[in-house]
Amino acid sequence: MTDGEAPSRKKLKELVMEAALLTRVEKFEDAVKIFEQNLPHLSAGVDKDKIIAAGVFSYYGLCIAALRKQYSDGIKYCQLSLKVQSSNPEHYENQAKIHLLARSRARAVEALFEGLSHDPNNKPINKILDGIGRRREPVISFLPRNNVLNVYFGKKRHEKFERRREEARRRRQKQQFAKNDLVAADARLKQAQARAAQQKKKPGE
Repeated sequence: MTDGEAPSRKKLKELVMEAALLTRVEKFEDAVKIFEQNLPHLSAGVDKDKIIAAGVFSYYGLCIAALRKQYSDGIKYCQLSLKVQSSNPEHYENQAKIHLLARSRARAVEALFEGLSHDPNNKPINKILDGIGRRREPVISFLPRNNVLNVYFGKKRHEKFERRREEARRRRQKQQFAKNDLVAADARLKQAQARAAQQKKKPGE
């Protein structure tokens, strides 16, 4: 990444989000230029800016994997994003795409299933899985799929996936309840303010 004079914080955020959108439509050359001009400045900012930067690192990682075949570096950038946004399925999607570029279908499928554990109905991830096939590699690769150990550990892997998916469902449910509570509290506050304003009015007004 190159250095230069930094735009304003607001402009930096707008630029890197634009680059993320360009990445999603596979305009990698345009996206990587924006990332490399602006991500260093955003990463060097306050903590909030660093979090925003980390949240788009996986997109930069996909860009350099697609353009320069820097697969291992691309995966590292995805992992940086996952450190701050571990439940964001887009980072698992980007990671899977890099694995596919590196011709590692097994790792791609694992990353996609990790993403689904946080968002089972994620359309982009399900579309990729439909295209490449959903069957996962045996847990112990050198043994047949129907070997008793692979059957056992396969069930354990599936149980873990189901637990994580249920935990994600509960988190989304709690977030929705919290959102509903905030909306209701805001409505009550506005009602109270309206009543207070009415009481302050003089008779005949």
